[in-house]
Parts: sequence; structure tokens; C-alpha cells
Amino acid sequence: MDEGSQESSWLIIREPIIRNVFILILALGFVGGLLRFLFPFQILNLGGTETIIALGSSLSSIGQVIGLILLSRLFSSQRVGLIVSGVLFTFFILATGFSTTAELLLYSRIVEGAGAGLLAIIIIRISSGFEECRGESVGTLLAGVFLGSALGQGSAGIVIGQLEVMFAITQTEAIMFLGVAMLIVFVPLLVLLIPFIREIDTICVSTSDRNHGHSHTRLLLRSLRSKNLVILLIIYILYDFSHGIYTPGLSIMINNNGIPIDQIGLGFLVGDAVWGASQLYTGKLVDRTGSLAPLALSLVAKGSIVIFYPYAASFMILTSLLAMAGLSEGFLEPARNDAAMEFTPTTTTDHNHKHYFLGHAPGNPFSISSHDHEHIHETGSDEIVSILQTLGILGFAVGSSGGGWLLTQGLTLIDLVFIGGVFLIIAGILSGGLRQSRD
Repeated sequence: MDEGSQESSWLIIREPIIRNVFILILALGFVGGLLRFLFPFQILNLGGTETIIALGSSLSSIGQVIGLILLSRLFSSQRVGLIVSGVLFTFFILATGFSTTAELLLYSRIVEGAGAGLLAIIIIRISSGFEECRGESVGTLLAGVFLGSALGQGSAGIVIGQLEVMFAITQTEAIMFLGVAMLIVFVPLLVLLIPFIREIDTICVSTSDRNHGHSHTRLLLRSLRSKNLVILLIIYILYDFSHGIYTPGLSIMINNNGIPIDQIGLGFLVGDAVWGASQLYTGKLVDRTGSLAPLALSLVAKGSIVIFYPYAASFMILTSLLAMAGLSEGFLEPARNDAAMEFTPTTTTDHNHKHYFLGHAPGNPFSISSHDHEHIHETGSDEIVSILQTLGILGFAVGSSGGGWLLTQGLTLIDLVFIGGVFLIIAGILSGGLRQSRD
């Protein structure tokens, strides 16, 4: 590391671990943004309905829970976890390129969600190692996710339109063609980026000797009795529940307003770019001011902006709303994740259990012997944040399923957007009950 990077106030410049992970996450975010943007359009192209689009978001949530709970334990190494996440996204690319039925594309969302869930817990694990600047760490790595997603969504809309004109093909064929092209590009890129993440295994964290092989449920539940964590849990659930209700059909609603797909993609690009870029700064701000004020203000602001989405009848109005929403979200993610890590008490349990083994001495038969083994297990922030993320994702799944059901009962996509905005405002009001504990 050169002297200039050591003296830099920006974590992404002075820490090669953060920089290398940021690059890979940027690529994963690009793929995820591009494919998720095209998903609802392709579902309709293949004969599906808006309800199936909502169900796809629910399946993605189920996949995220699998990634957070199961895959995060199977692949505790940050480096291996990032590689596995990339492989899972590769399967989603395959589905986009070769699915000829809405059902096949629908079920691929489970795999995509698993990759996203694993990626989320890796970001938390890495950030928990930077105690003095964990808000900036979370914000920087999430910036990679959302900047990549912004580029992916913006590129998708433009490229699909160009492919349709250039090759005189349907939108369905253009999306499949792009899926195949993404496969050809992404797999070699993933292989090229793998060497740059080797340093992740050597990250120095205060709990590097922690054994993640099991959890003590009693200790986890005791931690969740904290008033702050209970309120934060409700906020996580309400936030994701609201997004589950309105986001699956948002691009379709905007398209129904007369805005073409390429302009929708550019609008999402601007919104997510503001979201991602702002987190490079907002994470540092959260470290200085604490997480509570940014959390409350961002939730109320985002909810208020969402309510106006149905009135986006032009590209300029849509882009302005998405940019303001992106700025609001830029404060939210570092704030809520930093708050979760701040309010999580670290509990250490010391207990003994027997280890059994076969003993043998020359001239004597084999015998079963045992000895006591002392075991220390530390329950910390990554496990609590994993629980909060998991329950929040389940809230998203419930919201997506509920939104799909409401559509069958006669409500419109516009109604769902309004409901989602109201729930975000309620979450912001509830966050006023949190109490700052940082000195």
C-alpha cells in the first residue's frame, strides 16, 4: 500500500480488502440489477401475469433466507462465499437466457435470492471487523451493490431496445439473447476477479477466533429482548414488507404510464446511482452522528416520495423521484445496519463437553476413552444482524405474496404503491423510539 492510500480518509482507498470486495460486488450488482429489471417484462412476454411477478419476489425472498441461514454457515470464508454467490447468479443468467416458460424463469428467483442473501451477510461480516468505521464499511460495500445495480438496470433498458431494432426480433428474443451474452461475459469476469479477493481470508477482526459452527438460541433470544432491538426488528420487517408489496410491479406500472422500457431503465440507473454513490459519504456521516436521526428521516422521506410514483408520467418526473428516493435510501442502509451492530450485546458462553475417542496401547486391546473439552462461544453482531435480515426478508416475502393476492381482489398496482409508501412512513415514525447508546 502506498503512502497516499495509507493517509486517505476514505476506507475504500486505504483498505485493499474493501477495495477488492467492492469491485467484485459491483460486478454482481450489475448482473443482479440487469436481470431483475428484465424479469417482470419477460414473465409477461412468456404468458405470465402480474401475480406471478409478485410471486417471483416471494421466491427470491425464500432464496435470500436460504443464503442467510444455510449458505452463510456452509461457506463461512468471505472469499468462498463471494465465489458461491457469483456461481448462483450465473444460474440466474442461464435461466434468463434459456427459459421458454414463465414457470421456469419464476423458480430461478430462488437461486438468485440465495446468492443475494449470502452476499448480504458477507458484507456484514466484513464490516463488523472495522469497529471504528463500520458504517462507512457497510455503506461502501452496499454502494458497490447499488451502483452495479444502477448500471445494470440502465443498460438493460437501452440494450434491449437496440437489440430489437438491430436484429428485428421480439422483446422476448432480445432478453434471451442478452441473457446468453451475459453468460459469456460474466463467467470469465468472475474467474478473473477471484485472485483479487484472496486477502479477504486474512481480514483482522476482533472475533476472528469465533467458532460459527453452532449458535446458542437462548443467548440469541436474550439479546433480542432489548427494547432497541425489538423496535429495530419491527423496522426491518416493515421496511421489507412495504417493498415486497409495491416493488415487484413498479416497472410495469411505470410502463403503463406511457414511459418506454429504455427510459425506465435510465430512471432506475439514476436512482440507484444516487443511492450507491451517496453511501460512500452517508456511511461516514453515520459514524460521526450516530444512526438514529438518519434512519428516521430516510424512512419518512422515502415513504413520502414513493406515494408520488404513480404520478410519474414523464421521464423527467420519474428520474427526479427516483433520485430523491435513492438519496433517502443512501442514509437508510448504513444507518439500520450500524444500529443493529451497535445495539447488539456480545455474550460469551464457557461450557464443557466430552470428546470420545478410541485409545490403544501396545499389548492392550482398543478401548473407548474420553476427556473434557472446554468450549467458548461468542454470540455477536453478525448473528443478530443475520436474524434481523432474515426476518426482514420474510417480511418482503409476505408483502410480495400479499400484494399478489390484493391484485386478485381488484386492487391495482397504483394502490399497492400507495400502501407501500404508508408503511415506510410508519416505520420511520417508530424509529423515533430508539435510544442512542454511542458515546
